Amino acid sequence: MYDAIIIGGGVAGAASATLLARRGLRVLVTDRTPLPAPAVSTHFFGPTVLTALDELGLLDQVLATGAPPLRRWHLEVEDGYYGGPMLPRSAHPYNLCVRRETLSGILLDAAVRAGAEVRERCAVRTLLRDGDRVIGVAGAGWQEKSHVVIGADGRGSATARQAGAETTFDAGALRCTFHAYWRGVAPLPAASLELWHHDGSLVQLGPCDGGLWVVMLSAPVAGFAALRGTDRDGVSGYEHRLAAIPAMRTRLADAERMSPVFGSGTLRNFSRAPAGPGWRLAGDAYCHKDPLFGAGIADGFAAARVLADTVPGAVQGELPWAEAETRYADALDARVGARVRSGIEGLDLDRIRPEQRAWVRGVLAHPALALELVQQCSELFAALPPERRTFWQAVADSTADLLDLPAPARIDTPR
Repeated sequence: MYDAIIIGGGVAGAASATLLARRGLRVLVTDRTPLPAPAVSTHFFGPTVLTALDELGLLDQVLATGAPPLRRWHLEVEDGYYGGPMLPRSAHPYNLCVRRETLSGILLDAAVRAGAEVRERCAVRTLLRDGDRVIGVAGAGWQEKSHVVIGADGRGSATARQAGAETTFDAGALRCTFHAYWRGVAPLPAASLELWHHDGSLVQLGPCDGGLWVVMLSAPVAGFAALRGTDRDGVSGYEHRLAAIPAMRTRLADAERMSPVFGSGTLRNFSRAPAGPGWRLAGDAYCHKDPLFGAGIADGFAAARVLADTVPGAVQGELPWAEAETRYADALDARVGARVRSGIEGLDLDRIRPEQRAWVRGVLAHPALALELVQQCSELFAALPPERRTFWQAVADSTADLLDLPAPARIDTPR
């Protein structure tokens, strides 16, 4: 019998397996696909995840993949530019861009070294129950029992469906997302976390592991079919859209696409109930958000930490299972769910209107105007309804975390 069975060997599942195995638990990781596997999701992460990797003793191994530290950020909105260095306010004042299969592979290896068992190409077909409590899993010709089953099997989680996890928030799909890996992209003078906004499309790119670049394109959902298709010459809509952006056309002129184009138009933003008798959800199985927000890896690590704080005590009889379930649900909602709800509700990612472009460029190009707007934030936000003030506070908080900036002023605090 296992202490924990984790369904899914991505970042959330592998990080959870590593932490739980290091706490002395008998852990099984099972996944229906070969591991490690790619994912249509964010590749970028900053100081929060870097600190977690350092604490696990894995940061040097991640850096050894060749992913360069991104110590600057570069934002272009309709030809207006803003950027600068990451501030040295933590031990790791930079971002990394690492392919998901590379990162989860490092974490899975760490889990195995800690004593976890990993079974790939091993699909779970059903959850085993004793009354209303989940007590294990079963596949084709096999079954295993455990104290707790953890679903880390992504946004389409079969674990969530079979456990009856209620959907608690659903904002639908805001965007469609495509990405591919390239070699030979013309770099900026200094490696940077880059975000480009052009005529309704958002492009995020950066150098990653293996000498490659990831180029991610986010567009309105209505454009999914056109971006997914190919022309007579086999050139994808994704590539045509990148070529329509002058800066991207120049940057990719001598580059070669080294992978298929991965894409999805069903990237719903939602959360589910994270726990029940004998089961937990982690990562995207619990709460999925658009890759554009760059929060998936950090949220996967957040779930792993809370599991490590609650499951071992319950397994060892030091904490009642009902209390462990409540603590996990409350902590995960506070760290992940509440932030996602406040950040996404009412969010509008439509293209910038022509009459707005001069204002956007003015704010980006003239520090004095930007400073004046910031200094008047209390008055500006006072006119917004409470849910919008909450949203913009969440934006400021997440930006401070991503860029390693000092904590932002609270909106409701007078200047």
